[in-house]
Amino acid sequence: MNAMSASQVLRYSLLLVVVISSGSLHTDNAVATERDKKKTDVGKFTRTFCADCHGTEVQEGERSFSQFKLPIKTVAQLITADEIIDQLTLKSMPPAAASQPDDQQRVKLITDLREAIAAARGRFNSTGGRTVIRRLSNREYENTLAVLFNRRVDTLGLTADFPKDGTSNHIDTIGETLVTSGFLLDEYFQAASRMVDLRLGKPPTEEKQWHFTNNFRQYEELSGSHKSVFNYNFLCLYEQPNTDTRQGGYGHIEDFLVGVPVSGLYDIEVNAQALHRDTHYDPKIFRIDFSEPFQIGVVPGDVTKGH
Repeated sequence: MNAMSASQVLRYSLLLVVVISSGSLHTDNAVATERDKKKTDVGKFTRTFCADCHGTEVQEGERSFSQFKLPIKTVAQLITADEIIDQLTLKSMPPAAASQPDDQQRVKLITDLREAIAAARGRFNSTGGRTVIRRLSNREYENTLAVLFNRRVDTLGLTADFPKDGTSNHIDTIGETLVTSGFLLDEYFQAASRMVDLRLGKPPTEEKQWHFTNNFRQYEELSGSHKSVFNYNFLCLYEQPNTDTRQGGYGHIEDFLVGVPVSGLYDIEVNAQALHRDTHYDPKIFRIDFSEPFQIGVVPGDVTKGH
Protein backbone atom coordinates (compact mmCIF):
# COMPACT_ATOMS: atom_id res chain seq x y z
CA MET A 1 0.00 0.00 0.00
CA ASN A 2 2.82 2.36 0.90
CA ALA A 3 4.70 1.33 -2.22
CA MET A 4 1.65 2.08 -4.36
CA SER A 5 1.26 5.46 -2.70
CA ALA A 6 4.88 6.30 -3.32
CA SER A 7 4.53 5.22 -6.94
CA GLN A 8 1.43 7.30 -7.38
CA VAL A 9 3.11 10.30 -5.81
CA LEU A 10 6.06 9.86 -8.16
CA ARG A 11 3.76 9.65 -11.18
CA TYR A 12 1.86 12.73 -10.11
CA SER A 13 5.13 14.56 -9.50
CA LEU A 14 6.44 13.67 -12.93
CA LEU A 15 3.15 14.69 -14.47
CA LEU A 16 3.27 18.02 -12.64
CA VAL A 17 6.83 18.63 -13.87
CA VAL A 18 5.78 17.84 -17.43
CA VAL A 19 2.78 20.16 -17.17
CA ILE A 20 4.83 23.00 -15.72
CA SER A 21 7.57 22.50 -18.31
CA SER A 22 5.01 22.42 -21.09
CA GLY A 23 3.40 25.58 -19.76
CA SER A 24 6.78 27.32 -19.57
CA LEU A 25 7.64 26.22 -23.08
CA HIS A 26 4.29 27.48 -24.29
CA THR A 27 4.89 30.85 -22.61
CA ASP A 28 8.40 31.17 -24.09
CA ASN A 29 7.04 30.33 -27.51
CA ALA A 30 4.30 32.92 -27.11
CA VAL A 31 6.83 35.59 -26.12
CA ALA A 32 9.09 34.71 -29.02
CA THR A 33 6.12 34.77 -31.41
CA GLU A 34 5.05 38.19 -30.16
CA ARG A 35 8.61 39.51 -30.46
CA ASP A 36 8.92 38.19 -34.01
CA LYS A 37 5.57 39.75 -34.88
CA LYS A 38 6.72 43.17 -33.65
CA LYS A 39 9.95 42.76 -35.56
CA THR A 40 7.99 41.94 -38.71
CA ASP A 41 5.56 44.85 -38.16
CA VAL A 42 8.40 47.37 -37.78
CA GLY A 43 10.19 46.09 -40.87
CA LYS A 44 6.98 46.16 -42.90
CA PHE A 45 6.18 49.70 -41.74
CA THR A 46 9.61 51.13 -42.58
CA ARG A 47 9.64 49.41 -45.99
CA THR A 48 6.16 50.71 -46.78
CA PHE A 49 6.33 54.29 -45.53
CA CYS A 50 10.02 55.16 -45.06
CA ALA A 51 12.08 53.36 -47.69
CA ASP A 52 11.62 55.97 -50.43
CA CYS A 53 13.45 58.65 -48.41
CA HIS A 54 15.44 56.60 -45.88
CA GLY A 55 16.34 53.39 -47.66
CA THR A 56 19.52 51.92 -49.07
CA GLU A 57 19.67 54.21 -52.12
CA VAL A 58 18.25 57.46 -50.74
CA GLN A 59 19.17 58.59 -47.23
CA GLU A 60 17.67 62.01 -46.63
CA GLY A 61 18.87 63.68 -43.46
CA GLU A 62 21.60 61.02 -43.33
CA ARG A 63 19.03 58.58 -41.97
CA SER A 64 18.62 55.02 -43.25
CA PHE A 65 16.05 52.66 -41.77
CA SER A 66 16.81 49.75 -44.08
CA GLN A 67 18.75 47.94 -41.34
CA PHE A 68 16.56 49.04 -38.43
CA LYS A 69 14.83 46.20 -36.65
CA LEU A 70 13.74 44.99 -33.24
CA PRO A 71 14.94 44.15 -30.66
CA ILE A 72 17.15 47.19 -30.14
CA LYS A 73 20.74 46.07 -29.57
CA THR A 74 22.80 49.27 -29.81
CA VAL A 75 22.64 52.85 -28.56
CA ALA A 76 22.52 54.04 -32.18
CA GLN A 77 19.39 51.95 -32.78
CA LEU A 78 17.87 53.36 -29.60
CA ILE A 79 18.47 56.91 -30.82
CA THR A 80 16.94 56.01 -34.18
CA ALA A 81 13.86 54.57 -32.46
CA ASP A 82 13.49 57.79 -30.45
CA GLU A 83 13.68 59.85 -33.63
CA ILE A 84 11.05 57.70 -35.35
CA ILE A 85 8.71 58.08 -32.38
CA ASP A 86 9.14 61.87 -32.43
CA GLN A 87 8.37 62.13 -36.13
CA LEU A 88 5.37 59.80 -35.94
CA THR A 89 3.97 61.56 -32.89
CA LEU A 90 4.23 64.97 -34.56
CA LYS A 91 2.98 63.46 -37.83
CA SER A 92 5.92 65.12 -39.55
CA MET A 93 6.80 61.89 -41.29
CA PRO A 94 6.01 60.45 -43.71
CA PRO A 95 5.80 63.78 -45.61
CA ALA A 96 2.39 65.00 -46.68
CA ALA A 97 2.91 64.01 -50.32
CA ALA A 98 3.83 60.42 -49.43
CA SER A 99 1.65 57.48 -48.56
CA GLN A 100 0.37 57.80 -45.01
CA PRO A 101 -0.20 55.13 -42.32
CA ASP A 102 -3.58 55.17 -40.62
CA ASP A 103 -3.84 56.14 -36.96
CA GLN A 104 -3.97 52.51 -35.82
CA GLN A 105 -0.72 51.67 -37.62
CA ARG A 106 0.93 54.80 -36.30
CA VAL A 107 -0.09 54.17 -32.66
CA LYS A 108 0.85 50.49 -32.92
CA LEU A 109 4.37 51.27 -34.11
CA ILE A 110 4.88 53.99 -31.50
CA THR A 111 3.78 51.57 -28.77
CA ASP A 112 6.07 48.80 -30.04
CA LEU A 113 9.03 51.16 -30.27
CA ARG A 114 8.47 52.55 -26.77
CA GLU A 115 8.35 49.04 -25.33
CA ALA A 116 11.51 48.14 -27.25
CA ILE A 117 13.28 51.26 -25.96
CA ALA A 118 12.32 50.48 -22.35
CA ALA A 119 13.58 46.90 -22.73
CA ALA A 120 16.83 48.08 -24.35
CA ARG A 121 17.52 50.62 -21.63
CA GLY A 122 17.01 47.92 -19.04
CA ARG A 123 19.59 45.74 -20.79
CA PHE A 124 22.03 48.62 -21.30
CA ASN A 125 21.83 49.64 -17.63
CA SER A 126 22.12 46.10 -16.33
CA THR A 127 25.42 44.88 -14.94
CA GLY A 128 24.72 41.41 -16.31
CA GLY A 129 24.78 39.89 -12.84
CA ARG A 130 28.22 41.31 -12.08
CA THR A 131 28.86 43.05 -8.77
CA VAL A 132 29.89 46.66 -9.30
CA ILE A 133 32.32 48.23 -6.83
CA ARG A 134 30.44 50.93 -4.96
CA ARG A 135 32.04 54.05 -3.56
CA LEU A 136 31.12 57.35 -1.98
CA SER A 137 30.69 60.43 -4.08
CA ASN A 138 33.24 63.20 -3.53
CA ARG A 139 30.76 65.13 -1.42
CA GLU A 140 29.91 62.08 0.67
CA TYR A 141 33.62 61.36 1.12
CA GLU A 142 34.26 64.86 2.49
CA ASN A 143 31.22 64.61 4.78
CA THR A 144 32.50 61.26 6.11
CA LEU A 145 35.92 62.73 6.89
CA ALA A 146 34.28 65.70 8.61
CA VAL A 147 32.40 63.34 10.91
CA LEU A 148 35.37 61.04 11.57
CA PHE A 149 37.78 63.87 12.40
CA ASN A 150 35.21 66.24 13.91
CA ARG A 151 36.28 69.26 11.88
CA ARG A 152 35.43 71.12 8.69
CA VAL A 153 37.15 69.75 5.61
CA ASP A 154 35.38 71.60 2.80
CA THR A 155 38.01 74.38 2.95
CA LEU A 156 40.95 72.00 2.55
CA GLY A 157 40.37 71.01 -1.07
CA LEU A 158 40.91 67.31 -0.32
CA THR A 159 38.91 66.23 -3.36
CA ALA A 160 40.14 68.97 -5.72
CA ASP A 161 42.13 66.45 -7.79
CA PHE A 162 39.49 63.73 -7.70
CA PRO A 163 37.82 62.85 -11.02
CA LYS A 164 34.44 64.46 -11.42
CA ASP A 165 31.60 62.24 -10.21
CA GLY A 166 29.46 60.70 -12.91
CA THR A 167 25.75 61.49 -12.79
CA SER A 168 22.56 59.70 -13.69
CA ASN A 169 19.67 62.03 -14.44
CA HIS A 170 21.67 64.82 -12.78
CA ILE A 171 22.06 62.81 -9.54
CA ASP A 172 25.64 62.14 -8.42
CA THR A 173 24.95 59.45 -5.81
CA ILE A 174 23.89 56.61 -8.12
CA GLY A 175 26.30 53.75 -7.47
CA GLU A 176 26.57 52.44 -11.02
CA THR A 177 27.77 55.83 -12.31
CA LEU A 178 30.44 56.28 -9.62
CA VAL A 179 33.40 54.63 -11.29
CA THR A 180 36.35 53.53 -9.16
CA SER A 181 39.80 53.74 -10.76
CA GLY A 182 43.39 53.23 -9.69
CA PHE A 183 43.99 56.97 -9.96
CA LEU A 184 41.07 57.68 -7.63
CA LEU A 185 42.33 55.15 -5.08
CA ASP A 186 45.71 56.91 -5.05
CA GLU A 187 43.93 60.22 -4.48
CA TYR A 188 41.99 58.65 -1.58
CA PHE A 189 45.26 57.69 0.13
CA GLN A 190 46.80 61.12 -0.43
CA ALA A 191 43.71 62.93 0.86
CA ALA A 192 43.52 60.68 3.93
CA SER A 193 47.23 61.14 4.64
CA ARG A 194 46.91 64.90 4.37
CA MET A 195 43.87 64.85 6.64
CA VAL A 196 45.72 62.85 9.30
CA ASP A 197 48.68 65.22 9.15
CA LEU A 198 46.43 68.24 9.55
CA ARG A 199 44.51 66.68 12.41
CA LEU A 200 47.45 65.25 14.34
CA GLY A 201 49.79 68.10 13.59
CA LYS A 202 53.41 68.23 12.44
CA PRO A 203 56.63 69.16 14.22
CA PRO A 204 57.13 72.94 14.45
CA THR A 205 58.72 74.47 11.36
CA GLU A 206 61.69 76.74 11.91
CA GLU A 207 61.20 80.36 10.95
CA LYS A 208 62.73 81.20 7.61
CA GLN A 209 63.19 84.39 5.59
CA TRP A 210 63.53 85.09 1.90
CA HIS A 211 64.78 88.30 0.35
CA PHE A 212 64.56 89.02 -3.38
CA THR A 213 66.16 92.11 -4.93
CA ASN A 214 66.68 91.25 -8.59
CA ASN A 215 66.04 88.75 -11.38
CA PHE A 216 62.42 89.88 -11.61
CA ARG A 217 61.74 88.35 -14.97
CA GLN A 218 58.55 89.33 -16.77
CA TYR A 219 56.41 87.35 -19.14
CA GLU A 220 57.71 86.75 -22.63
CA GLU A 221 55.97 89.71 -24.27
CA LEU A 222 57.57 92.12 -21.73
CA SER A 223 60.84 90.33 -21.03
CA GLY A 224 62.99 91.97 -23.70
CA SER A 225 62.04 95.58 -22.96
CA HIS A 226 62.29 95.11 -19.20
CA LYS A 227 65.72 93.59 -19.45
CA SER A 228 67.03 96.42 -21.64
CA VAL A 229 65.56 99.20 -19.46
CA PHE A 230 65.61 97.76 -15.90
CA ASN A 231 67.87 94.70 -16.23
CA TYR A 232 65.20 92.80 -14.28
CA ASN A 233 65.88 94.85 -11.14
CA PHE A 234 62.22 95.74 -10.77
CA LEU A 235 59.00 93.81 -11.09
CA CYS A 236 56.68 96.02 -13.15
CA LEU A 237 52.96 95.41 -12.88
CA TYR A 238 50.41 97.18 -15.02
CA GLU A 239 47.00 98.32 -13.94
CA GLN A 240 43.97 96.96 -15.79
CA PRO A 241 41.38 99.76 -15.63
CA ASN A 242 37.65 99.35 -16.31
CA THR A 243 37.45 95.74 -15.14
CA ASP A 244 34.69 94.38 -12.92
CA THR A 245 37.05 92.49 -10.62
CA ARG A 246 39.71 95.21 -10.39
CA GLN A 247 42.36 92.70 -11.38
CA GLY A 248 45.64 94.21 -12.44
CA GLY A 249 48.82 92.77 -13.83
CA TYR A 250 50.38 89.67 -12.35
CA GLY A 251 54.07 89.03 -11.74
CA HIS A 252 55.82 85.99 -10.34
CA ILE A 253 59.09 85.69 -8.40
CA GLU A 254 61.45 83.81 -10.69
CA ASP A 255 63.75 82.77 -7.83
CA PHE A 256 60.85 81.47 -5.73
CA LEU A 257 59.07 79.08 -8.05
CA VAL A 258 59.15 76.29 -5.45
CA GLY A 259 57.24 78.45 -3.00
CA VAL A 260 56.91 78.15 0.76
CA PRO A 261 57.48 74.72 2.35
CA VAL A 262 54.29 74.62 4.46
CA SER A 263 50.98 76.40 4.70
CA GLY A 264 50.73 79.00 7.45
CA LEU A 265 50.92 82.70 8.21
CA TYR A 266 53.60 84.73 6.44
CA ASP A 267 54.63 88.35 6.81
CA ILE A 268 55.21 89.83 3.35
CA GLU A 269 56.94 93.17 2.89
CA VAL A 270 57.16 94.88 -0.47
CA ASN A 271 59.08 97.97 -1.54
CA ALA A 272 56.63 99.38 -4.06
CA GLN A 273 56.17 102.61 -5.96
CA ALA A 274 53.28 103.79 -8.13
CA LEU A 275 54.40 105.40 -11.37
CA HIS A 276 53.01 106.68 -14.64
CA ARG A 277 49.35 106.31 -13.86
CA ASP A 278 48.46 109.42 -15.80
CA THR A 279 49.06 109.59 -19.53
CA HIS A 280 49.14 112.27 -22.20
CA TYR A 281 46.13 110.67 -23.89
CA ASP A 282 42.60 111.98 -23.61
CA PRO A 283 41.21 110.93 -20.15
CA LYS A 284 38.02 109.79 -21.88
CA ILE A 285 39.92 106.98 -23.58
CA PHE A 286 41.02 105.13 -20.46
CA ARG A 287 38.57 106.64 -17.93
CA ILE A 288 40.96 106.10 -15.01
CA ASP A 289 39.62 107.21 -11.63
CA PHE A 290 42.59 108.99 -10.03
CA SER A 291 40.77 109.21 -6.70
CA GLU A 292 41.25 105.47 -6.21
CA PRO A 293 44.60 104.45 -4.72
CA PHE A 294 46.93 101.93 -6.27
CA GLN A 295 46.33 98.43 -4.96
CA ILE A 296 48.71 95.54 -4.56
CA GLY A 297 47.69 92.01 -3.66
CA VAL A 298 49.25 88.62 -3.06
CA VAL A 299 47.69 85.75 -4.98
CA PRO A 300 48.23 82.37 -3.28
CA GLY A 301 48.62 79.32 -5.46
CA ASP A 302 49.96 75.80 -5.60
CA VAL A 303 52.67 74.98 -8.11
CA THR A 304 51.70 71.31 -8.00
CA LYS A 305 48.25 72.26 -9.31
CA GLY A 306 49.60 74.45 -12.09
CA HIS A 307 48.80 77.81 -10.51
